[in-house]
Amino acid sequence: MKKRYILLAGIGLVLVIIVAGVLYSTRFASAVNQTQTHVAPGAITVTVTGTSIPSTDLQTFQIVPAQTTATYSVYENLIFQNKPNNDAIGTTHSIQGSFGIRTSASPLVATMNIKVDLRTLQSDSSRRDNYVRQNALETDSYPYATFVSVSTQGLPSSYTDGQTVHFQLTGNLTMHGKTNKAVFDVQGKVVGKTVTGTATSTIYMTDYGIQPPNLANIAIAQNKVLITITFTANAA
Repeated sequence: MKKRYILLAGIGLVLVIIVAGVLYSTRFASAVNQTQTHVAPGAITVTVTGTSIPSTDLQTFQIVPAQTTATYSVYENLIFQNKPNNDAIGTTHSIQGSFGIRTSASPLVATMNIKVDLRTLQSDSSRRDNYVRQNALETDSYPYATFVSVSTQGLPSSYTDGQTVHFQLTGNLTMHGKTNKAVFDVQGKVVGKTVTGTATSTIYMTDYGIQPPNLANIAIAQNKVLITITFTANAA
């Protein structure tokens, strides 16, 4: 009789833990979902006015993939792995692109066109990577993310070789079949025929028709994503 009582008590305790876990995860998922809504800015319509920039004014630089990294960082809650405050981070070196720079009077960064192969993103979990590729980014249908610059803000009036500058680069980011305005915060410098720097931007998955991962309310990702590109480019 005593053993039966202990067994029943043990089963009851397990059920209480399971119910408490489900209630907690459901409440957390609800709280996260309240922060998911975001209004997509849409693409920037480029209107050509005035005189275009002569190509001779710009020196073209090509991205060096082996020395360039694209990274995403997403806050996630892995409830049953006891990781309530985890940053999922994925990286790739599969980046191609070029841009033009004018370092003489009125410095300028223009004609940037960057392409990232999303199929090659890797984090510390192959299970996460497979889910992101197959269910979130759907890379079989949408293998690339592209960014095309439209304008810059905050460049200095003059530039000296080796000087680090901080400015904003605005353009259109296309991913998962949708295009939206994106603003990258850039720090970089030109030393001789090499440009190095870092560009960061915050985007929202739902702006691109991507549903933030939520596996049965026990592995939940936020909508907001931090994108970082640490780059090296050489004069073409």
